[in-house]
Amino acid sequence: MAQAITPYSGPASHDRVLYPEVVDPRIADVEAIARWMDYAFELPGGFRYGLGGIVDLIPGVGDLVDALLSLYIVARAVQLGVPRVTLARMVLNVGIEAGAGAIPFAGALFDTVFKANRRNYQLLRRHVAEPRRQTLHDWLFVAVAALIGTAAVSLPVLLVIELLKHL
Repeated sequence: MAQAITPYSGPASHDRVLYPEVVDPRIADVEAIARWMDYAFELPGGFRYGLGGIVDLIPGVGDLVDALLSLYIVARAVQLGVPRVTLARMVLNVGIEAGAGAIPFAGALFDTVFKANRRNYQLLRRHVAEPRRQTLHDWLFVAVAALIGTAAVSLPVLLVIELLKHL
């Protein structure tokens, strides 16, 4: 099987030299999106950032563009037969980034640090390199995230209802 080599994706050594990473050609497009959106550039201290944090500074439109590109990675995962629990983790990553990205300026900073595209690329890369059945730990993570998401939506609604009863 042919493999693609991409720049700027391997770990940095102590002398700050980046070594290229060998990428499966089936996910080379996903790696390119993750790289450009999350870690294409490096600050002098070694912190890596991408276009996602910059695009998110555009109110409304930046978050939408970033979320759509992130969902492309999830769509590729569906095409490659990634298990549902992994897809749920990927969608959760996109949701966390999009939700936090809705906060002006602070959301762009969060996007720069959280790197949902990179996380999703790593999940997809692990599946392509070594497909495995999902464990109880994976399902527990998704269940806890679903409970937290449900509480985050329902508790404010319940509080507003209670406040309206007392007015």
